[in-house]
Formats: sequence, structure tokens, C-alpha cells
Amino acid sequence: MADPAVHCISLATRPVFQSSDTQFESPSVTATAPNSLSRRQRFLVSVLIIGMLLAIVLPPLAFQARGARGLSPSVGTLLSWVSPISQMFYLDRGYAFFAPDPGPSHLIRATSQGGESVQQFPNLEDQWPRLLYHRHFMLAEFLNDSYQPALPMEVSQLIGPELSPEELATLRLGRKRYEKIAGSMVKHLQSQGKTDVSIQRVEHQLPDFVLFVNEGLSLTDERAYIELPDVPISIEDLLGVGPEALPQPDGPDLTPIDPENSEPVPAPTGDRKTEQPEVAPEEDAS
Repeated sequence: MADPAVHCISLATRPVFQSSDTQFESPSVTATAPNSLSRRQRFLVSVLIIGMLLAIVLPPLAFQARGARGLSPSVGTLLSWVSPISQMFYLDRGYAFFAPDPGPSHLIRATSQGGESVQQFPNLEDQWPRLLYHRHFMLAEFLNDSYQPALPMEVSQLIGPELSPEELATLRLGRKRYEKIAGSMVKHLQSQGKTDVSIQRVEHQLPDFVLFVNEGLSLTDERAYIELPDVPISIEDLLGVGPEALPQPDGPDLTPIDPENSEPVPAPTGDRKTEQPEVAPEEDAS
């Protein structure tokens, strides 16, 4: 007769338990291997992650990479690839305003009725709730960001090595875009019964540290608001200011001095020479 204790130990150590309906395996015997991605799948996931990071980083970078001649070509090329994604997911926002050093903000001052009516956008007293104020604030920043000064009349004569036709077309397109945006805002105010409407861009600067400490300058002080005029860009600003040249003589028969062929002026030694009396030139006896 078999020992009952030995029979119980053998049952406890069996890896498989059987019943009349199902068969159960011990979890310690078999292990499920995790599913790994193929090389192609990992490549596609990496491309999606890099593309999403570019869609997040490039829009705020475009604010810092914009100069007098427009957007940086390298940033503009990358931004053109991810711009549809940024706009689809609403990622092309002005993050620079919410940075630790936001810089000045911009407003719109609209005058109408011959200058008798003056409105400012945004305005906490007129735009409420806060979301309506924020929308007007973004419109004002959008107008200022799209600003492109008018070009000088003789800009077509400057096409050459310093100003390519592509750059000139970009500047003209930027000016037309700004005029369309400003014109649409003027038409909106005119649709509300306003006449003789004109809008100006206003910059609200941060208070200077010295004025803030010495005078307790408020954030809403009138000196912090500066009107930004719409004036045509100058030739110097368009092409870049070069080194200032020395003034040339005005005489018609005088030759301008060539610095490369001219003799350098000796440095003073500090010794003071005595003046010699002038000697009259000897007359020719012949």
C-alpha cells in the first residue's frame, strides 16, 4: 500500500493540473515573450516623434529668427514642412509672450468720427469675459507680427547682388499681407457704424527698473505706451548700413584721396619746433 504522504508530495510538485474540462499549466513553467517592433516600425515611430517635436519648437523659434529681411531661410524651410501639422493641432502660438522675459506687448488704437472716438484693443473694460479679452489681445499681436514697412520708390533699381528678385518679391508680399489684415480690421469697425476709421499699432513697454524703483512707475503709466508709426523702410535699413565713409572734398578739380595709395601721417613726437621766417623766393636774373 502506498504511503499517503508521498502521494500528496508528488501531486503538489506536478507542473500540470488536469481536470475533466480544462488543463492548467503552472505559471512558473512557461513565460510569454514581449512583442518587439520591427526595424521599419521603429523608424516610422522615430520620424513621427521628431516631426512632432519640430512642430512644437519651430513656431516659437520663428519669432526669434525674424529680421528686417523676413524669416530666416533655414527656419522658414523647416517650418514649411511642419506648418500644416502645427496649424492642425493649434501649436503655432506666440509662446514668447509667456516666457520669463516676455518683452513688450502690442495693442491697437482705433480712431473714428474724425478723431472724436478712440478705442483701444484689448481693453478689460470692454472685452469681458476674459476669453474675449484674450482674443482681442491675440489679434493685436497678430497685426504687429505681420507688419512689414512699405518699400521705397526706387527699390526696383536695387536688384542685384545685395537684393535678389526673390527677396524683393517676399518683401512686397509681406507688405500686401499686412495691408490686407489691417484693412479687414478697418472694415469690421466700419460695419459697426464707424466712419473715418484708422488704426495705429501701440507698443506697451515694460517699466524701466530705475523708474520703477525711484518713481514707482505703474504698468499703466502713459509713458509706457509708444505709438509705432507706419513709415517706409529706408535704403540703409533695407540693404544694411555699411561703414561710414570719410567726407570727400567738394572741389570739381580735386581728386578723392585713396587710402591705399596715400602716405601715412607720422605720429607727433611732442617736440615743439620754432617757427622759421619765410624766405622770399629768389628772382631769376635772366
